[in-house]
Amino acid sequence: MQIKKDGILQVSVPFATKEKDIKNFLTSKKRWLLDKLSQREKKCKHQPAIYKEGELHWYRGRQYRIKLTITTFSRVELQEDNLLIYYRRNTSVKNILDKWYKQQALNDLAQRTQYFAQFHGFPKIKEVKVRLMKARWGSCSSARVITYNTNLIKTPIDCIDYVILHELCHLIHQNHQKGFHQLQLKLNPQWKKQKQKLDSFAHQILL
Repeated sequence: MQIKKDGILQVSVPFATKEKDIKNFLTSKKRWLLDKLSQREKKCKHQPAIYKEGELHWYRGRQYRIKLTITTFSRVELQEDNLLIYYRRNTSVKNILDKWYKQQALNDLAQRTQYFAQFHGFPKIKEVKVRLMKARWGSCSSARVITYNTNLIKTPIDCIDYVILHELCHLIHQNHQKGFHQLQLKLNPQWKKQKQKLDSFAHQILL
């Protein structure tokens, strides 16, 4: 079940599923639907990020103010409450910051994923990757490749840990059935609160 970009609800069911069972399922998911529609409305109202002096941008659940400096090279530094962006004239500040986010995400998420994997004794991970995704925070393939949304690095650390542990559980259970949820609850008893926090935070950043 998913809400598509145009706002239409799409439900995929086995061919022989009875209509009354579909209706009962939708009724049981009423709260989820209302929450998703509310988030979608907030996201539609969200203004595009601005990359100018003094504008605020997220990193690890905090907002930092952009400070711009024209130089002969490009780099980003985190200093107290500021994101210092050094850039060459006529270059894209957005591209520089996006590249920095991607590198931070790859370094931090890969390291934290390996830590949790070793601590909890998960199977060896083949690779950790990051990329921009519009509707997911992460995924885990049957080949043991875990991919995270680059924007995850902008969210609070407990939300990051929720997604990491969620994807690690998929190394054991590729679906979201009973075994998956039991393992997730065992490793992360606070996962529901963290998921709610992440869902409420999502509309504040561009996905």
